[in-house]
Amino acid sequence: MHTKAKLAVITLVLISTTANAQAANPQTQQPAKGSTYRDTAHITEIRILTQRVNQPQQICNQVPGAPAQAKAQPKHPYGGAVIGGVAGGLIGHTAGEGSGKDAATAGGAVIGAMVGEHMQKQAAAAQAQAQAPTMVTQCYYVDSWVERQSGAIVTYTWRGRTMTETLPYVPTFHAGDDVPLSVSTTLAGHA
Repeated sequence: MHTKAKLAVITLVLISTTANAQAANPQTQQPAKGSTYRDTAHITEIRILTQRVNQPQQICNQVPGAPAQAKAQPKHPYGGAVIGGVAGGLIGHTAGEGSGKDAATAGGAVIGAMVGEHMQKQAAAAQAQAQAPTMVTQCYYVDSWVERQSGAIVTYTWRGRTMTETLPYVPTFHAGDDVPLSVSTTLAGHA
């Protein structure tokens, strides 16, 4: 083999060996200017950010409401018995004849008084029930403050440098993990 040919083969072997070594260890690989590549960062600390948020809660209770409008109470509690007695006496007086007329009048008065008193008691009970307060639902809101996770401040090391980045979410990785890192390079210069 000629000397020039031997040098060409040795050069190709060296270039191939260097390229394979750089591909096997990306941290020693030098990025091209103006490109993006992937590397690995080591997470050293994660601090979770929180914020307080108000979530009002509705509470409802059954409470007595205003009573229904009722009719005025009768002034005399025995009015029904008196009116019923008079009405019953009149009916008994017209129904009876002769000496039985007095007995029919007295019996009608007694029966009328009993019916009148019973009707007055029923009316008073219905009126009392109408005056009972109704139950209504009353609702109101109370503050309910909760803590929500809103992001994280992540500290990591990359190629011997310590860096910090604020994320708008809570990451799934933890301190001590090695995570992929996207690195962009640009050429600094004058415009």
